[in-house]
Amino acid sequence: MFDDIFSFDKERLPLQALGFYIVYFIIGISIAAFAGLIFAAGYEAGLVVGGVIAFFYCVILCYLILSQKNQLTTAFAAFLFITAFLAYFLGTLGGLIPVAYLSTIKNLKS
Repeated sequence: MFDDIFSFDKERLPLQALGFYIVYFIIGISIAAFAGLIFAAGYEAGLVVGGVIAFFYCVILCYLILSQKNQLTTAFAAFLFITAFLAYFLGTLGGLIPVAYLSTIKNLKS
């Protein structure tokens, strides 16, 4: 389930994608909480900082997976916009859903 979790070019099985989602969700929440602790003065400001961090975190992960699998020029590039939309409205919880799916697609480099 957690085999080679930090490799973005690996074609994962659905159970491995779930493990990928869990690990990167915990990492994303930790980064957002730490950034909120540093840059925010109150609860509401912390929510804004966490939302911005979650947005960029999910979009960057999506880009890394697509570029490592050489899928940026195909129809999968639309997943960048889907990830951005879900991350904007649902944060890391929703933004990582398409990212976990993209970890299961075929690697065109091999």
